[in-house]
Amino acid sequence: MQRQEREGIEVVTADFDLMDSDDDIFEAYAAVLTPRTRVLQLTHMSHWTGRVLPAERLCRLAKDNGTLTVLDGAQTFAQMPVSFRDLDCDFFVTSLHKMGAPVGNGMLVVREAVIDRTWPLLAPFDPPPLRVDKFDHWNPGTYNSALQAGILPAARLHREIGVRAVHARLRELTRYWVDRACEIPGLHTPLDTESLGAVSLFSIDGLDARTVEHELRENHRVHVKYREVRHLSGLRVSPHISLRKSELDRFVEALAEVVEKMCATGR
Repeated sequence: MQRQEREGIEVVTADFDLMDSDDDIFEAYAAVLTPRTRVLQLTHMSHWTGRVLPAERLCRLAKDNGTLTVLDGAQTFAQMPVSFRDLDCDFFVTSLHKMGAPVGNGMLVVREAVIDRTWPLLAPFDPPPLRVDKFDHWNPGTYNSALQAGILPAARLHREIGVRAVHARLRELTRYWVDRACEIPGLHTPLDTESLGAVSLFSIDGLDARTVEHELRENHRVHVKYREVRHLSGLRVSPHISLRKSELDRFVEALAEVVEKMCATGR
């Protein structure tokens, strides 16, 4: 949007509902893709609901159209198995704190064929190298070496656990709290999918989600996050692999108490 304001490029947004099927989402992107489309930017997983887009199909669609693809994998990387080669995108970008590295670290994967035509964001201190390391070159600013020192031990621990084990644990925790919370009257959350991970969104019929969020935080010290996108709104839950089921029990019990209280008082 900033480049549209400054440089006059045209930004076109694919219109779809996060509850739509993969086929509907694919058709929404196909409808706006034209021979003039230079880049297709995709969010691999919605941080609102945990919905994963059919990225492989969309990257193939863009490639057939001669369009570059930029895939934002901030929510999927380290939470579930992700393969840059299988996705077949041109650029894959992600943060690394989902892997346990310090916040502020990131990773950029670039298809070899487009490295030479892509400029680094920051001006280099020395003449830039010609290959992929030009994106991670010394620049005139102060270098936070302590921040990046946390990447390697986090990567080692994550590899030792294994991403498939991480994904299985997150699916288990999400299914656990949802199964328990389903006894609460009026609770809605997206149905289980193969791409289910830690991130999920729920709402309660007739209750304001922001008030539920406030009650959980202030009276029960339970932190969930209110999210709203278009007509879809609710509370985001995202357990970590280290979370115990007893802690999820506390969450569900607190939620049941909040719902009972709000229904009784008509809030």
